[in-house]
Parts: sequence; C-alpha cells; structure tokens
Amino acid sequence: NKLPINHQILSHIQDIFNLLPDVTQQDLMKSIYVKTNDEMLLVYLSSLIRSIIALHNLIMNKIQNSDAEKTDNIPATTAAVTAAVDKKTEKGGGDKPTTNASSS
Repeated sequence: NKLPINHQILSHIQDIFNLLPDVTQQDLMKSIYVKTNDEMLLVYLSSLIRSIIALHNLIMNKIQNSDAEKTDNIPATTAAVTAAVDKKTEKGGGDKPTTNASSS
C-alpha cells in the first residue's frame, strides 16, 4: 500500500522549502516587526481620520439643521403676525379704539 517515491515531486517540495525565509535571523524578525507596526499605524491613522471626518459632518449637519429651523421659524412668525393684523382689520377693529355702539 505504499506509493513509489516520485523524485520530481520531492524536488519541487524541496524548492518550496528553500524559498521560505529563515525566521531565526534577527534582522528579518526586526524588519517584519517594523513593517507590521507601519501597517498598523496606517490602519490607526485612517480610522482616526475617518472618525474626525464623521464628527465634522455631524457638526455641519447640526449647524445646517439649526439654520434651517431659524429660517423656517421667521416666516412662520411673520405670517402669524400678518394673519392677526388681517383678522383685526376684518372685524373693523384695526388701530381704532373700540367703542360701544349701544351708547352712541
């Protein structure tokens, strides 16, 4: 139940293992650590910048909403005052002092 040894396959396997780096070298380990730290720094900075941009957009949205509420309230108030003045003039009150019609 044993397969015969295929020397060509063994040669390829040996080539694969020879291409692997020697992880016991201190220089290689240091360079891997430096590269990993640099990549993690980039990930940290990108998430920090993304958070700052999101916070900026939130603040700008709040400002725009408050400005929109202010501009919406001003015409509504003006319209209410105009409607009240119109009601007074329709009743005949206007700016004249009210007098009792039965006493005249």
